[in-house]
Amino acid sequence: MALVALGTTAVVLGMWNLNGAAVYMDDEGTYTAQAFSVLEGHLAPYTYRYDHPPVGWIQLGALAWIPQLLGVGDGTVIGATRYAMVPFFVATALLIYLIARRLEIRRPFAVLAVVLFVLSPLSLVYGRQIFLDNIGVPWLLLAFWMVMSPRAALWHHIWAGAFFAVAVLSKETLAVFGPALLLALLNRPVWSNRAFSVMGFLVVGGTVLNFYPLMAILSGELWSRSDHVSLQDAFVFQFLSREGSGALWDPASARAERLNSWLYYDQYLIAAGVVAGAVCLLQRRTVWIPVALATFAVPVVVGHGYLPGMYIIGALPFLALAVGAGLETMWERLEKHTATLTAEGRLRARRAGVACLVVALLPVFWTQWIERDRSLLTRQVNTDWASALEWVQGNVPEEDTILVPYVMWQDLNAADGRNDPWSVVATEKADLDPQFLVEHPGGWREIEWVVVGPSTDETIDGLDLGTARRALDHSVPVHSVGEWSVHRVQRD
Repeated sequence: MALVALGTTAVVLGMWNLNGAAVYMDDEGTYTAQAFSVLEGHLAPYTYRYDHPPVGWIQLGALAWIPQLLGVGDGTVIGATRYAMVPFFVATALLIYLIARRLEIRRPFAVLAVVLFVLSPLSLVYGRQIFLDNIGVPWLLLAFWMVMSPRAALWHHIWAGAFFAVAVLSKETLAVFGPALLLALLNRPVWSNRAFSVMGFLVVGGTVLNFYPLMAILSGELWSRSDHVSLQDAFVFQFLSREGSGALWDPASARAERLNSWLYYDQYLIAAGVVAGAVCLLQRRTVWIPVALATFAVPVVVGHGYLPGMYIIGALPFLALAVGAGLETMWERLEKHTATLTAEGRLRARRAGVACLVVALLPVFWTQWIERDRSLLTRQVNTDWASALEWVQGNVPEEDTILVPYVMWQDLNAADGRNDPWSVVATEKADLDPQFLVEHPGGWREIEWVVVGPSTDETIDGLDLGTARRALDHSVPVHSVGEWSVHRVQRD
């Protein structure tokens, strides 16, 4: 019954104001385009550059056609595709409850952990968007649920390794939770097939992960060469050459700004999860939770590399679980210390404990969550984007070449009947895909329109896109709405 109620709540919150709660982002446009490209038999509409493993958007492609068929959303492809993320949001919520119950957390605290997750403004902002993290997290939680199976069956742990590999192949940053998962597997009473379980977990997980480099090997794209993309080049870009977010202790850095934005949306769940994580160290069965939070935090605190906003998605379930497990530990201590009291005395102690819990949680709802959640569940922030899209659809000739942010690409390409990735060109592909010069030997001079969004300049400057920059510098705006504008390129 609890699962049904929680699942229904997650479905409602997952779909409520889904197209208006958060700004459509270029990453969402990228994964939407790649998901629909999978349906056509390709890993991406342009040259696949190994920027991420493709398992995430392959799963998205398996679901993305359903909202399109049902006609849900705001009439756009990206808007409908957000509804394909609802099953992942619901699965995450239900797995939080199932893991909590396997941790022997009382039902009220397990339910509270789910409520904290689904009502957190961070979940309503990031947890419902078209991000690979949201696709990978349910697989990660499923792996934790399997390793904590009370049966300690070998096949449970083998499947856990496979599920963890799928999570990492959906979004590689989820690998930071690997140590916590291994600890959850090892940190249980000794069982007869312990060595086989650990070996099965590692071997099967490693085998599934190796399909990614195997794909590059079979394509002849494992090592860097001048005449093709490679997995090596992708790793060098992601971990070495990509512009970083600075140091956390530099208040002007992008990293500090990112952390402040997370705290702006939900400082309470983050703070409560960290404190509760320390309490979880008191119980052997929950000690892996603070380890998960610690391995998540290390790249944030000491790293200098690129830190995306959606990185917080992976930590949200563990923050919620930490609160539920921490309250369970404190409640067990309360019952232990009141065991010698009379029945009436124990009842009073429990009532006092509930009152303290309510007093602690009430400020969360009244001082931040109600305000943030009301805004996220009612506001409309994509009207300017929709107006710019509508103007382009009605005023730019189909035969013209137009440079657009990825967030608008799918709706202007396949959805608008053009169906040519070199007529509607994603902003970065004019520079990063060599095929552009094959299709347009004149370079930027063959671009006739440029659509500029809130992050276009950041994308051009961050990736040093010379072709896109020259096209934009030689253009004049002909239509503007909010932070969106459409420019006509003026050839010399």
